[in-house]
Parts: sequence; C-alpha cells; structure tokens
Amino acid sequence: MKHDAPIAEEVVEQASEWLMLQWGGDLHGEQHQAFARWQAADPEHRRAWQRLQQLQQTLGGVPAESARAVLRDTPDTQRRAALKLLGLLLVAGGSGYLVQRSEPWQVAFAAHRTTTGEIRRVTLSDGTRVDLNSDSAFDMHFNGSERRIRLIRGEILLTSGHDPLRPLIVETPAGDVQALGTRFAVRELPDGSRVDLFEGRVRVSPVQGAAVQMSAGESLWFNARESSALPAVNANASSWTEHRLVAERQPLGEFVAQLSRYRPGVLRCDPAVADLLLTGVFPLRNTNAILAALERTLPVQVQTVTRFWVTIKARV
Repeated sequence: MKHDAPIAEEVVEQASEWLMLQWGGDLHGEQHQAFARWQAADPEHRRAWQRLQQLQQTLGGVPAESARAVLRDTPDTQRRAALKLLGLLLVAGGSGYLVQRSEPWQVAFAAHRTTTGEIRRVTLSDGTRVDLNSDSAFDMHFNGSERRIRLIRGEILLTSGHDPLRPLIVETPAGDVQALGTRFAVRELPDGSRVDLFEGRVRVSPVQGAAVQMSAGESLWFNARESSALPAVNANASSWTEHRLVAERQPLGEFVAQLSRYRPGVLRCDPAVADLLLTGVFPLRNTNAILAALERTLPVQVQTVTRFWVTIKARV
C-alpha cells in the first residue's frame, strides 16, 4: 500500500481521539496500554499515527490548556470541529501548517469563543472586560510590554483595564486597534473590520495605511490599506451585551440581518417588506419568540421551510 494512500475515515477519527487525549495530558495507566493495543491492531493505525508524528512540529504549537478546553466542551460541537481538522492533518502532509492557520482551526483552539446564539462576558487578568457576541472567538498574548488580543472571528466589546505601562491592542487581519483608556467594539466583516467607540479614544492602524485616531461616538471601517468613517455610533449598538436587540424605527431588513447572527442556518427578509419600520426591545435568548412578535406587530408572516431556513415575507 502506498504511504500517501487515503486513510479510512474511522481510522482518522480514532487517531485524532488519541492525539487529543495526549494533548490534554490525560493519557495514563490503562490508556497507555489501550493505545499500544490500538497501534498494534492494524498497520493502518500505525501509518496514521506516524503521519501525525511527522507533523509534530506543526502540532506542537497547540498549547495543552487549549486542548483540555476543547475536550471539556459540552455539547461537543467544538470538539468535533477540532477532530475534523485533525483528520485533515492526517492527509495534509506538508500542508499541515496551512490547516493550522485556517480560521476553523484557530477558532477550535481559541482562548475564548462562543457558538451561534451565545453571548458571554469574560474578565481578563488585567481587569479588562470582554463581551463576546454570537459566533465569536479571540486569542490573547500578554507580556511585559503589551496586552494583545487577536480577534479571530465575530465581534467583541472591550472595557479596558488600567495598565499605563502596557498598551491594550486588538489585532485583526486588517490592522491594530489600540485602546487609549476606553470602551469600544471591534467586529470582523467580510471586507475588513469595524470599530465602534463608545467611550475614550482609540488609534486604528491599518497594516499598510495611515493611522487614524478616533473619539467617543465615532465608527470606522478599515481594511489593510485604507479606512473610512461610518455614521456615528448608535446608542443601542451595544445592547447585545445585555442579551437584547433594540430597534427604533429600524428598517425590517436591517433588523433581520442583525437577528440572523443569533440563529443557526439562514434567516432572510423578502425585499418587499425590508423597508417596514420596526420599534421595540427584543430578548435574544429566544429568537423564535422574536419571529412570532414580528408577525404580531407587522403585516408579515414567517415562512419556515426548516428551522434552518426561514424567510420573513408579506402577510397573504
């Protein structure tokens, strides 16, 4: 059998499980014996494990505490995602580095992350408070000279802790956002990043563009080369941190686009009703209740193909 022949899916899953156990530091006693028996049971088991060992330099970059966090997740959606990526590594050969740098890999092993519909608040060692919006993830690296938070996906709102000797920096693919004693949100978008500044000041430095200093109440979009001002921050822009959406004469299409971030699957708004104006306060813990409220307050109906495919249309 050729060394680079495909490896059976069940062997991929088994080898990945063993690797996760080793990363988690939980392989001991009878598990050591079981692992040895597993390797001896089939040449394919040994081939899969040897391929992982060849990638050990790449895999060695994953900290043990991150592996333990993935193993503890319940329900185990993040764990299954990590195992799937480890399966890719089994057949990736020299491209394992690229897999590790992919967004799904980084999210699976991020220091902090949320699933779709989940909103969470964490307090970091310096006192900085970070609110994670739905389907978001970030890593962090604090040392003697700076406090760096790397936004991998989604949106975070930070209330910076006081540390005059170490600047607080949010890193995005488009550039850095440095806090100057402040409360601000950073969101990853398909074409760049967005910053909403609620209090204080921040300095935005695109990777290849000119730095921009922002003042309270301002919003900014930027990519790696340029930046542009957005309309002033809406007073309700951070209401998601309190698990609610607030609409004040907001077009329905915009509201549905916001709401879709908190539901798995597809949530669409028919253009025929997208300009209807909506006012209200909507608790995010039950998005089905929000859809029912839309039907009660507007001339619309909720068309459900499956729970993962929902369209807001004109009432017939």
